[in-house]
Amino acid sequence: MTTTERAHAPAIEADPDLIDLTGLPASVAYTADIYADCIAWPEGYTVNGRREDATEREYNLLRALAAALDGVRKVIGVRPSRVIVQVTRTPLDGKSTTPRPVRLLADTRRDEHGAATITISRIRRR
Repeated sequence: MTTTERAHAPAIEADPDLIDLTGLPASVAYTADIYADCIAWPEGYTVNGRREDATEREYNLLRALAAALDGVRKVIGVRPSRVIVQVTRTPLDGKSTTPRPVRLLADTRRDEHGAATITISRIRRR
């Protein structure tokens, strides 16, 4: 998937209350595959007796994004337009019982009105 294809992929908007809670500077959207892999959590689903929910998983991803953006800003003095974020999540594959890390790309773009949106997608190898 090229950057252009990624920009036009269907996006799911993040919860605005969680964006405010984590202090992110812009709205956030996920590609559908990131939402399914890193956020979605079926009602009542447990892994090793541990329950999670989609809100908790989304908050953890947004908190990791905010930390990555702030960490880079402290080093280079400005917020980057692109950053790689690593989060740990339990895959919903029916087999996994331990959390696994996944690296994601957070790419900030401005629309024709100047409003910024951070889109979180998979890192694609070229």
